Amino acid sequence: MKILVLAIFLALGATHCYAQFTINMPVERSVFQRVNNKATIQIGGVTDVFLSQIQVKLEVINGGIPISWTTINTNIEPGEFRAQIADVEAGWYELEVRGMYNGNQVGFDEVEKVGIGEVFVISGQSNAQGGRYPDPEYSTQIYYGAQDDRVNGINFSTNDPNFVYPIPNISNILPITDLAPTGKASWCWALLGDHIAQNWNVPVLFLNTAITSTTMLTWSQAANNISSPYIYMKKSFDYYNKIFGIRAILWHQGESDTAYNFDSNPQNRIDFENNFMNLISKSREHLGGNVSWVIAKVSRLAYFLTSNNLLECQQNIATNYPNCFLGPSTDGIQPGQYERDGEVHFRAEGFIDLSDSWYNSINNSNFINNSNPISATNNLQVVDNQFIFGNSIAPRLGIVESISSGNWHDPAIWSSGFVPNSLNEIIITEGHTLTINNKTVYVKNLILNGSISLENNGNIMLVE
Repeated sequence: MKILVLAIFLALGATHCYAQFTINMPVERSVFQRVNNKATIQIGGVTDVFLSQIQVKLEVINGGIPISWTTINTNIEPGEFRAQIADVEAGWYELEVRGMYNGNQVGFDEVEKVGIGEVFVISGQSNAQGGRYPDPEYSTQIYYGAQDDRVNGINFSTNDPNFVYPIPNISNILPITDLAPTGKASWCWALLGDHIAQNWNVPVLFLNTAITSTTMLTWSQAANNISSPYIYMKKSFDYYNKIFGIRAILWHQGESDTAYNFDSNPQNRIDFENNFMNLISKSREHLGGNVSWVIAKVSRLAYFLTSNNLLECQQNIATNYPNCFLGPSTDGIQPGQYERDGEVHFRAEGFIDLSDSWYNSINNSNFINNSNPISATNNLQVVDNQFIFGNSIAPRLGIVESISSGNWHDPAIWSSGFVPNSLNEIIITEGHTLTINNKTVYVKNLILNGSISLENNGNIMLVE
């Protein structure tokens, strides 16, 4: 460990030859929804020097068409920048980005995996949300991860409707990978992703907004007042689907309606269909596009308790309501009394049959040609470690002071609330020690009243 103090501050030199050049979008394993087999990749980052050009290259990992070094922006001032690669063919790529000045490369960064493919939002109730041991309702311990590296999920799960969705941490779906914002474990979705990736030859990204034990009435009312359970779907629309786009909502719900004696009153059919149509209409209003729905036929609450009337309602919506499609019939999967957890939740081999049924329903219905994919937004940027949507980039200028000791890259220790960059003048307050661990940080100017600890090849450099 080395302690940098004011006495040796003058030893810091200025760098002119190679820039601080960082890409912060897209994130690793981003998948953008294809429309007519193409999509735009939004590029964003930070440079600390003037650039005459930003260039990109796409190397094919699987599928797609490579793009050799191509200029996507010119005359870039120091600070945050945005650009885009338009009309990228569906496929799985390595993305390389470089900053150029007078014909020389002065900055470089890469995203190892990024794709153009399919984005699905899963929703409904527990047999869509999934579950995992040791929850007593999910005693099975057998789950299946994706075999194809192109099958992806955003890896967290929350039951807090006020949770602020972070910049997505995307991973290949492993057996116990949660699917944000509410999904639990891989359930059948990793296996469905394998079918899509291997047969359609595109990457896939799943979001999961399902909530256990929810009725259609609950969903419809929640869509009207933006409350739980619908709020998770709405927040996904507002954030993740603006980033990545969407092909369709995969909907599996009905068990809870069967529980409330669905067949006992003819009015239940009318109410169910009206509530369902309202939910679909609200989702399209809030997303800002005519999003497609794929609707499973599901009513089984126990091995002996199902509802033909409910199944008919689901089929009516799927076949008669605009831009809806009929999904799998799931009541007959694992039909015995003890083949499902608690007689209702799929388990083990049932995930295989369920994923097969989902894939066959969307593959055999001409869904790809008739559905309505919605593209990602084109005005994305990153501010204070969050994706936001807007047409201008606020500059990160001015003086930033430390307000406590700690890790340099912790936003909480800075007066600005964000980690300063090379556009800021920085004051390390007397009595504070800031640690730079295994990174190089760049600053415009530094007043060192406190101290800096450089660990594991950490470094600090002044730039002009």
